[in-house]
Amino acid sequence: MGRRMPQSEQDQTTLDALQEAANENPDLTGYLDFHRTLYEALASAKAGISASLEMVDGEALQARLQEGLPMLSFDQLPLEEERFAELVSQVAGLLQEHEPDLAGQALCDDGASCLALARQRFEDMQARSTQSVDAGEATLAEVSVDLALNPYLEWAAEFVLPHVDQQRWRRKYCPVCGGPPDFSYLEEDAGARYLLCSRCSSSWLYHRLGCPFCGTSDHTKVSYYLGDDKAYRLYVCQACLRYLKTMDLRGLARQVQFPVERVTTVAMDMAAHEAGYH
Repeated sequence: MGRRMPQSEQDQTTLDALQEAANENPDLTGYLDFHRTLYEALASAKAGISASLEMVDGEALQARLQEGLPMLSFDQLPLEEERFAELVSQVAGLLQEHEPDLAGQALCDDGASCLALARQRFEDMQARSTQSVDAGEATLAEVSVDLALNPYLEWAAEFVLPHVDQQRWRRKYCPVCGGPPDFSYLEEDAGARYLLCSRCSSSWLYHRLGCPFCGTSDHTKVSYYLGDDKAYRLYVCQACLRYLKTMDLRGLARQVQFPVERVTTVAMDMAAHEAGYH
């Protein structure tokens, strides 16, 4: 994808941690190597963004939050046709290499079609978050575009998230981009629960009890399984059959990198899938 951009110190730390995890878990080497290569490609794309995003209308932003609308719009993302199409192609190649069964599926024809699909996926994502619309199974083209969008969404989140009143949001979807959570944590002090966006990696405060997918607060429907070291929890919901991996940071001595934890906790994903959750 052209010239590789230098990684930030944080990105390099994450890449080193993924490599260390691969060295320590030879049975997962292929899986972890794939995620390390993918992370490197996306981090490089994010490092190449030279634009800035100005949040000028504070009242309008707060009005969107009050209405339950994510703050970010697609047109605020600094997407360039050629560069974005190259990233989509690179991501698709990595996915096909990791999952050979994906070979032969159709991809975007050009930069314009990649951007059009990206807009559609972004707007569909926000519609699903606010209207509870089922997503359906994504194609290779859609997954590739979704992943290629992530570094741009993460870039934008750095500007947008500081404007979010965490105490007032507490919704099931990300206040920045509208994405669903794919991880959560209990913070170090009082154990408040924060959700992590699967798209832009923003974190936001959520209710300690209840399902962050279907919203049920029926305590008979939501439970969790505790990991051996008690730092990890697998929350499951009997109402919607969804699950959420969670880390309890209280009393945890080591530094936590959530991009790494998302990947290295694959055994929790496998256990949840085998139990019928998704």
